[in-house]
Amino acid sequence: MTSFQPILSWIVGLILFFLSGIHFYWLVGGQTGGSKVIPELNGKPTFRPGKLSTALVGILLFCAALLPIGLTLEIPFGIPKTLFHYGTFFLSVVFLLRAVGDFRMVGFFKSIRDTTFAKYDTKYYCPLCLLISTLLFFSAI
Repeated sequence: MTSFQPILSWIVGLILFFLSGIHFYWLVGGQTGGSKVIPELNGKPTFRPGKLSTALVGILLFCAALLPIGLTLEIPFGIPKTLFHYGTFFLSVVFLLRAVGDFRMVGFFKSIRDTTFAKYDTKYYCPLCLLISTLLFFSAI
């Protein structure tokens, strides 16, 4: 691990912890920003995430944050370091795929671009996913 990799690992880990926290905020009833994070079609949300799915995403983001941070530890939680290494690479690909999107409603190459979500997706969510992907990749190499 080069001298900058632990810094990148902690930065991306903290970003993922923060995103996890946002999901737990929504889980306990927080409303801020919630209307801007769900894709829309004809002015209506394409799905309504329930408490279980919101909790699951929060837990997955929390676990995802542990992967790059685990790369910086000598013996990461008693788990072989190779799992953290491959897991971080895998996450890098997942976030890259999210940035690219489904070519319809999410991602840089989406075709539906005139909704509130689409505008936020283009301006904030896709660049954030690309940043996370890049940080994860450089943390793992």
